[in-house]
Amino acid sequence: MEFDFRKHFRNMKLEENPGFEFRTHHEQGAAFFTFGSLGERIKGIIDEYANKRRLDRRSFLKTASGFAAAMLAVNKVSGMKFFEVSEAEAIDEAAAMEYSTGNEFIIDMHTHVGWRKAGFTKENTTERGMWFVKLLDDLGKSMGLPNGLRDMDVDGFGRYLYKESDTAMAIVNMFGFREDYGGMDMNPIEEVAEARNRWPNRTILLGGGLTINQGMSETLERLDHFIKDLKISGLKLYTFDSTPKKGWWFDDDRAYPLWEKCQKEGIKVIGCHKGIPFGQFMARYSHAEDLDRVADDFLDINWVAFHSGWPYHHELAALKAFKPQRNNLWCELGSTFAATVTNRPVECAHILGTLIRDLGADRVLWGTDSPLWGKAQWQIEAFRKFQIPDQLAEGYGYPKLTDEIKRKILGENHAKLFGINIEEKRKEIKLREA
Repeated sequence: MEFDFRKHFRNMKLEENPGFEFRTHHEQGAAFFTFGSLGERIKGIIDEYANKRRLDRRSFLKTASGFAAAMLAVNKVSGMKFFEVSEAEAIDEAAAMEYSTGNEFIIDMHTHVGWRKAGFTKENTTERGMWFVKLLDDLGKSMGLPNGLRDMDVDGFGRYLYKESDTAMAIVNMFGFREDYGGMDMNPIEEVAEARNRWPNRTILLGGGLTINQGMSETLERLDHFIKDLKISGLKLYTFDSTPKKGWWFDDDRAYPLWEKCQKEGIKVIGCHKGIPFGQFMARYSHAEDLDRVADDFLDINWVAFHSGWPYHHELAALKAFKPQRNNLWCELGSTFAATVTNRPVECAHILGTLIRDLGADRVLWGTDSPLWGKAQWQIEAFRKFQIPDQLAEGYGYPKLTDEIKRKILGENHAKLFGINIEEKRKEIKLREA
């Protein structure tokens, strides 16, 4: 499986849909519904509600009630209740706004600063590296970012996460793959750290870009720099890489000096991209099997599978389901939720249900992969509304998404993972400011 945004939402092109500028998160979220696989089936229902408000479809979808109508339309065409949304919300703007709010303390586990000051040129980026740059650039422009990837800088990070969403805190991480980017990481950690430095009480920095295939001595030196000079709070790594060897495994004996150093230095959170085997990278390294051994060998380290291993999430869930004593294995929802909630709601329900049932509601972490998916707020509101239908919950033994479970996933689990005092942070942080 190659994860390509353009294949999931193949009709989402601004140049062909000039009425969509995505100035609001409602319009952005609604666009994912209408341009996804359910689009043609739900547009007629959306139009019915637009007519009740005496608006054309494009104007309607810029509103909170338009976003609510898109979710309600999914319920109607599927015959299952995926979204807890009412008729009143679809025709009354005040009702839609009122019922889209929440008082959760939201921590986003998966965020990026996508641009780098050196830019990406033929002189410093290989053809393979440029493929990924183009993917992110096209994604940004499809979201209404005029300059695409250039708008995914530190300013964009603050704007889309802190100023324009209910996100209270965010964990920021980096792309490495320096063999494809002129010998420097795609996103140098010193530049990514600027987001943490600008919002120090809201932003947690993870180190990255490390692979044992770049040489253990050099890799350990970089890790030491991350810990001592940049004060990272954990790692987020990739086991597929851009070296001639193509990838590595966390449970390779050669990697153990990395984990031993983390253990010695008090690094308690180590994550890895699992699932979504995009582009030129080998899918085999996106499976989570290597987390099995390290989770047993390093019990005082918390191992986080970013993207939750989707579409191999069942393999990840089994690592806890058949080892119920295990409590140091976590999963994160970035891109996985965004890609499925609007386009494949049945699959989204199965993913969440499997992870919560088998890993546990206290081991699932909210993440948006922003700003890669544009404004974080549309995902937040979609998650607040999302529900596992009774048919699936009863047939597969999935728990329903209660308010308590949603609060855990949206932030309380992260607080436990990083030792954050939510009540103290509520006093420090002013939401919607950047």
